[in-house]
Amino acid sequence: MKRAEVQDITPHDLRHTCASLAVSAGVNVLALARMLGHKDPAVTLRVYADLFDSDLDKAAKLMHDAYAAA
Repeated sequence: MKRAEVQDITPHDLRHTCASLAVSAGVNVLALARMLGHKDPAVTLRVYADLFDSDLDKAAKLMHDAYAAA
């Protein structure tokens, strides 16, 4: 990592990335929480599920498609 001049990456960083990408991909949060060992799925969403800008775009498109006049 020093030669590549990138920041240190910890196992926790990888866990956070995995959980964030899983939520963004639409993985069932209950299953993800169980995989991560969380009793409460709200912990999974609060701690590990970062919001990606593309998620906002997906939400806007879904709402537009559902409610826009035909």
